[in-house]
Amino acid sequence: MKLRAPLLLAFFLSAFAVFAQLPNHLLSDKISINDLDSGRFGFGITNTNYMRNTEYFNPIEEGRTLFGYQLHPKFSYQPTKNIKLEAGIWLRHDFGGINGFTEAIPTFSLKAKGKKSELIFGTLEGALSHGVLEPMMDINSAIYKRIENGFQYKFHSKISWFDTWINWEKFIEPNEFAKEKFTAGIHYRGRINLTEETKITPYFQLMASHQGGQIDTDTLDPFMMQFNAAFGAKFQHNLNEKNSLYLDLAYLTYNETSDSKVYPQNTGSGLMGNLGLKLNQTDLMISYWQGSNYIAPRGTSIYQSRSTVDPKNYEETRQLVFVRFIQNKALFHSPVMASIRFEPVYDLNHGIFDFSYSLYLIYRGDWKFGK
Repeated sequence: MKLRAPLLLAFFLSAFAVFAQLPNHLLSDKISINDLDSGRFGFGITNTNYMRNTEYFNPIEEGRTLFGYQLHPKFSYQPTKNIKLEAGIWLRHDFGGINGFTEAIPTFSLKAKGKKSELIFGTLEGALSHGVLEPMMDINSAIYKRIENGFQYKFHSKISWFDTWINWEKFIEPNEFAKEKFTAGIHYRGRINLTEETKITPYFQLMASHQGGQIDTDTLDPFMMQFNAAFGAKFQHNLNEKNSLYLDLAYLTYNETSDSKVYPQNTGSGLMGNLGLKLNQTDLMISYWQGSNYIAPRGTSIYQSRSTVDPKNYEETRQLVFVRFIQNKALFHSPVMASIRFEPVYDLNHGIFDFSYSLYLIYRGDWKFGK
């Protein structure tokens, strides 16, 4: 696999460090527990309004527009200072759709919180909340795969953070003509302070995607076990309280252990480098992706060798350059948060210039009452 000359300098600079995760905190979910709310009931609602348009004309990912809103009303009860129950319904409506709601999914979570640990059973703090790299976790999962159900364990301290989970995606009955599906993941990151202004954050990520089962009658879809991993470190230098510089590099791998022969290769890899500048609430970033036979069942399509445009199309190598503008801020000083994104991308293999732009408006309300 060859690196093109104009990218050698940028790639060399990015090799000093890194953390290739984009600033997606506004699209993440968190079940909060407050010691003072012991014995209290509550009601909360999360409203996410989205407009994401990908003007893509490359042979790997089709351009499309996702335009609509999500509502997640939920009731809660906190029987003790470290236990919380939540039950609600997640609704998604795509503008112009035939049905009133594209999706309606019941949610239920039991969360227990210790001094440094958290356990969640039921609806997880999932999708982009895991903080997994975009080639491994689809950026669009915040829109159409936001709800994950299963088990999750988190650990946090001053020098490390850990998230492990299993998301059970497809349950089957005996003799059902379908395969069971689940995804399990691990995300660990540490922290090394070089100075008060400079730190390094090494990290490791692993996702396992399973399709199979022993009680089904499906003879069409193959048994598959696929693994994606990422290794990296973050180098960040804070210019002041609101501004910082960061450099990044991530090495990603793909491995299928089931030998389904769905794809030409059972192994693959990728390199992702970022060079970014954070100015208050705005991120300016240049990203470079180089992939070789890279496949990720839950990843963003544009990074992969397999095509969503034509199943017969498979590209052994992929080379992309992104320029990203991302701004996260309160909308007109209101409780509504806005995330605005413009992300041009150039496909070096085909000489194709594409771009995407997105707007997210997020409101979160939380009220407590009674005892």
